[in-house]
Formats: sequence, C-alpha cells, structure tokens
Amino acid sequence: MSFISVIAKENFITVMSDNGANGSEHTPQPEEHVVKVGEREFVATAGGDREARETIAKHISGLLEEGTPYDRILVILQMTLAVFSEKGKSVMTAFGGVNREGEIEVCTYDPNSHAERHLKPRGSEIAYFFLAEGAGKYGNLYELLQSYWKETGTDTPSVMIQSQKLLHRYVASKDEDVSASTVKLVLKK
Repeated sequence: MSFISVIAKENFITVMSDNGANGSEHTPQPEEHVVKVGEREFVATAGGDREARETIAKHISGLLEEGTPYDRILVILQMTLAVFSEKGKSVMTAFGGVNREGEIEVCTYDPNSHAERHLKPRGSEIAYFFLAEGAGKYGNLYELLQSYWKETGTDTPSVMIQSQKLLHRYVASKDEDVSASTVKLVLKK
C-alpha cells in the first residue's frame, strides 16, 4: 500500500509519497506512485494493482501532455477507473500542476466513494488530498496536518514538505505497509 499527500497553494504544489514499493524478484524496479509530467504537472496513483496504476498514470500523463483541460481529464478518468473498478482494481488518482492559464489546479478522484475534487486555490487557501486505502483508519489527518502547520508554517514549499514528512512518519508508525522513506515533488508557478 502507498500513502500520498498532495498540498496546493496559489503559487505551488507539493506532493509526497512513501517509497515503499521497493520491488521484488518479479518486479525489481521500484514503483513510482508520483509521475512528473513535463516541468509543470504530475499524476499520482494509489490502490489497485501495479499494472492498473501504471496504465492510469500513462493515460493521464498523455492527456496532460496533449493539453487536455483538467475538467475533461477528470471525466475521462472517471470513465477509465469505472472499468478498472469492475475488475476489482480500484485506483485512487490525483493530478494537477500549472494549467494552461498559468494557475495552480489540482484534481482527485476516488472510485470507491465516487468522490471527486477539483480545486484552484487562491490567496491563503490550501487545497489538500490524501491518497490511501482506508485513510480514515489513521484518524483525522487534516487536523493533524493543521497542527504540523502551526509548527512549520505554510508559506513556502520547503515548510509544506516538512509538514508532509511529519504526516508521513505518523502514518508509517500506524501502518506497517507504509514506508517512512519518502519521495517528494515540488511544482511552482
């Protein structure tokens, strides 16, 4: 299992994933749960199986590279994930970046709950997503993240990464399938 946090403000996005997929004799290459698309966008996947995650990430990456609007990608993602969900391969997905208008935009879709979010944070607004199977079992992660923000602040990507690292350590302490080792991605306007 993987745990991914995505935080977006008006001028930047920070994404952190545990680095738990270290490969095996059948899959010696570590899996990337977060894929950078060009210099300004990303796709993150969790849940399902590796093949399903890789297929979704490749499909969404292609749509981002083509310049497909995010609201349209969200509809395509829902239709694509419906097929995987029917096969028992439920993949939670987030994507976003600096859109064609130069604004920070982030989207997520969870096929289990059919919950979608499409946000463009402005001013002091903070958009956040957690991708994890059963994230509720860790308690209220948003409240915990807010308490970390009181310690670290929220003004820069580096302090957001600090708060995400603290959050990931907490989740890893509660779930042996989540690694405390992390990888990060920062995108700026």
